[in-house]
Amino acid sequence: MKKESKTQEAIVEAAFALIGRHGLKNTSLSMIASEVGISKPAIYYYFSSKEELVDYLFHLVFDGHHFSAYFSIEEYTKKNFKKRLIADGIRYFEEYKHNSPALKVVHEFVLSAAHSPRYEKKLKAMVEHFLEGFDSLLSYGVELGVVSSENTSVNAHTLALIIDNLGNFMILGIEIDYKKIWETAVSNAMKGSETY
Repeated sequence: MKKESKTQEAIVEAAFALIGRHGLKNTSLSMIASEVGISKPAIYYYFSSKEELVDYLFHLVFDGHHFSAYFSIEEYTKKNFKKRLIADGIRYFEEYKHNSPALKVVHEFVLSAAHSPRYEKKLKAMVEHFLEGFDSLLSYGVELGVVSSENTSVNAHTLALIIDNLGNFMILGIEIDYKKIWETAVSNAMKGSETY
């Protein structure tokens, strides 16, 4: 790894940590430079502005955060549907839980979305993607005969809401039994099917 890329990595790590502690608005490039042990102008070699650095962080956090990265519909079968849905949800939460600095930055992006149409648009698209993803997954379960056709969209949207809200609880450091909550939500979404 080149010296430049190590410095860029250090800038990014410091930005995550400082934004997690002080918030997006109250974290300055001077603070980040001080944390890394470089001069503020040195940051400009890697990021032309705070906005560019924040955009970079946003993409680091959210580019891989899409429904199919966690719930690959192609891997669901009639035999494994419920077990797979539970396991994939728990894996999602485990990854979320073990990425504390990024979680705090996610929280900051959600809070700043009301003041930044650019982030609001991206976050809205991501949430809609999860809503559509669960809708497609449960509709596929209906085709397989393992999910009830009654209230499919409502159940899909409930799963999306639970995913999102349990993530918010984790961001705030609230300890709850997310595994049991997710298992219960999946079971409720599949009720009424004879073969699940």
